[in-house]
Amino acid sequence: MPLYAMADILRVTTPLVNRSQALEPKSSAELTSQFPLQDVSRVPKTGSQGEILGQNNGMVQQEETSALLLSLLKDPSVTVSFLKNISAMEALIRLLPQNNNPFTQELEQMFGEMLVSADGIAEEMAKQKDASTMFHGALFDLLRAELRQHPGQQELRDATVSFLKALTLFATRQEILGSVANSLRYLESSLFSSKALAQKLGDLARRYEAEDAAEHARALRQETLAALQEAQDSILFSDKTAKIAKMVIYNLSRYNDNDDFLRESVSRMLQQLHGDGLRDRFLQSLEDFLLQMQQRQPGGAENPSAMGALARILERQADSETVMAANAERVERIIYSLLSSPCNFTPLLHFVLPVQYENLQSFAEIWINPNGEEDERDRAPDGKNTIHMLLSFEIASIGRFELELFVREKTIDFSLYCPPAYTAVYGGMEGELRRCADQTDYRIGEVRIDRLERPRSLMDVFKSLPYRRTGVDVKI
Repeated sequence: MPLYAMADILRVTTPLVNRSQALEPKSSAELTSQFPLQDVSRVPKTGSQGEILGQNNGMVQQEETSALLLSLLKDPSVTVSFLKNISAMEALIRLLPQNNNPFTQELEQMFGEMLVSADGIAEEMAKQKDASTMFHGALFDLLRAELRQHPGQQELRDATVSFLKALTLFATRQEILGSVANSLRYLESSLFSSKALAQKLGDLARRYEAEDAAEHARALRQETLAALQEAQDSILFSDKTAKIAKMVIYNLSRYNDNDDFLRESVSRMLQQLHGDGLRDRFLQSLEDFLLQMQQRQPGGAENPSAMGALARILERQADSETVMAANAERVERIIYSLLSSPCNFTPLLHFVLPVQYENLQSFAEIWINPNGEEDERDRAPDGKNTIHMLLSFEIASIGRFELELFVREKTIDFSLYCPPAYTAVYGGMEGELRRCADQTDYRIGEVRIDRLERPRSLMDVFKSLPYRRTGVDVKI
């Protein structure tokens, strides 16, 4: 083509179309979104700082925690899941195809050890009470008596708080190391696809479980933080493993290997106690407490209890893939029920009692509020201390019962809710119950026997829970 023709073509700017044809304007490029906008009105204000922190913080916020625990207290299954699932779990174990396997026989033996005889209920409750808190015994009774005798001495209160904090940090060292080891084991199994990282986490877990772990705590802490950082950079890291990693970091922050902290708090405590005799009693009680703490081994058999047997059953089942495949939901529900035990959001004493009486088995849970007058919102306060109790139990081949007690000094008011078919039977036993109580220091007050229409939640029974759960009770 001649060069002048090429030049003429390049100068052409008008499109070669029919003049009568309407030209469509070029559509502008628009941004597309995978989410349809339902409301395009102006945003009135920017998000608050709390909302920004909430969406960037992996940990659950306080409001979400409160809502979660509130739903837990409202859930009636909290008071029945243990009762139903523990017996069903035993029945399932007996139906497993490996019934002659030593593993199954071991579980059956554990179920037998878990059952408490009728005359051993009080002893079992005492064991569970002692295991529920470390703040009991001569040492802590001495501190409580001294605080009551000198309520206006602020220096004594501050010294007591510092001492209890130091003693708790000292007494929970081994538990913290064990918790870190368990979390690292879980991370090892979750990140098993990365062989090098999983092996590193497993090696750290074994070192935390070693007898000399406390001697190398600082070095272990640094290596653990480095391994967690490596895990966070892995493509296998997920939201679930992120929460476990945060639990590891939290437990490491709780570990205190400074022995001077306890010595200094003891010295400060001695300065605030009144009299040489009281100081000598304090030191002797502290020495006895530390000696008992050293002799007490986790899962030891020197003081076996039903809860210890239950813990061993859950541990052995968790180790068996066959059992967990058929029983995982029941194990989860039992743990869910046990997690509703006392904390600052559920300030109740909690007991679990699997009872064997002749040929009958009964699985019971007991919740106790020692300040039961708080639950009687409709009753005028009379200055008397009230103990409020809920006994939830299920008897094989009979059904489920709920017994609610108000103990005011020596008077017991109770309400018994029983299966509909047995309401008339137990209703006719009021006179016999009163006669039995007359043989003790107590007497029966108001009595109500009715049918159990539905399981009640903890919040239905203990009316003070929505109020008490808004804060931590700091009284000693």
